[in-house]
Amino acid sequence: MVFSCNTPIDIITFSKIIFTGQLNKRLQSIQGQIQETSSQSIVVSVDRIFSGSARLDGDAIVAFVRSLCHVSMDELYSNPPRMFSLLKVVEISYYNMGRIRLQWSRIWEIVGEHFNKAACHPLQDVSFFAVDSLRQLSMKFLEKGEFPNFRFQKEFLKPFEIIMKKNSSSTIRDMVVRCITHFVDAQAKNIRSGWKNIFSVFQMAAADTDVQIVELAFQTCTLIV
Repeated sequence: MVFSCNTPIDIITFSKIIFTGQLNKRLQSIQGQIQETSSQSIVVSVDRIFSGSARLDGDAIVAFVRSLCHVSMDELYSNPPRMFSLLKVVEISYYNMGRIRLQWSRIWEIVGEHFNKAACHPLQDVSFFAVDSLRQLSMKFLEKGEFPNFRFQKEFLKPFEIIMKKNSSSTIRDMVVRCITHFVDAQAKNIRSGWKNIFSVFQMAAADTDVQIVELAFQTCTLIV
């Protein structure tokens, strides 16, 4: 489009149009930057809520975890499912793993039950994410070892038994067996009370209808024995 400016008024009008267009673009750019900065600030603030959970006292962290798991369950069964809060459950588990064992046991009673349900979700993507998250947490926990006469490993690994028993997906059951095999390969020296859960999973795997699951469990048992 070509503008013809024949009078001073036309020139002024044309200049205003150009200036207004440039101003609008500048304002849009500034607004975009403000929104981006605001979004980043919100993300940082939200992250601080979860990372700061390690400073809560015993009763407060239990209430915090219970509420978060409740929200997570609502998200998992929304349409479409969302896994934001499930990811945050994993994060606060990491942040609070250094608590005294009695406090951690109360936390895990809630978190473990949540993983039991999430890992048996009808959508395989959700259950896969839950099992993989559980695997990562378990590896971190097993690295700490276990004191004599304590049974925290048994509590921590219990969800794998429940998932193996209740999940009808052979893909997820295969993943559970592979997780347990990985624990044995990487952390056998640190496993104490967790052996009961491990052999329980292998026992269920031995009766599985999927030949690959049976063979994998048998191979791992052979290495242990």
